[in-house]
Amino acid sequence: MNKSSLSLFLLGVLYAAGAMAGNNVYTWKSGSGSTSYSDTPNRLQPERSNIVNIRTRNVTPAVAKPENAQEGTLSEQQAKLNEKILAQNKQVEEQNKKVEEENRKNKEDNCRIARVNRQFAESARTANRDDLIKHYQSDINKYCN
Repeated sequence: MNKSSLSLFLLGVLYAAGAMAGNNVYTWKSGSGSTSYSDTPNRLQPERSNIVNIRTRNVTPAVAKPENAQEGTLSEQQAKLNEKILAQNKQVEEQNKKVEEENRKNKEDNCRIARVNRQFAESARTANRDDLIKHYQSDINKYCN
């Protein structure tokens, strides 16, 4: 054998070994309870079979279930979804109540501050006293009503 035919032969052997290593061994339980092994899935449907790793003897599903796959009937799935939506709505309502309470407290604080500022402006001896009074009165109208 010359060098080129030998290298071609070795390349072919390496390619065949790589292709064989990539093949899966499928396994499934038959109706009688016996375990079957094959290089093709049960009835050519991968979801009906598992893949066995010959070296480690680990068995994994041939087709992974999607993350969003749901089990149960459509009405059960809808009921679960409704419960999830209700829980989210309740959480949003609680957050809204907290925000409303914070807003109410802020408005009360702003009202108190505007009244104190107006009192200060009324007793102030400054050239822009009337402008300050108008400004703080508008704040009182904004926050205290």
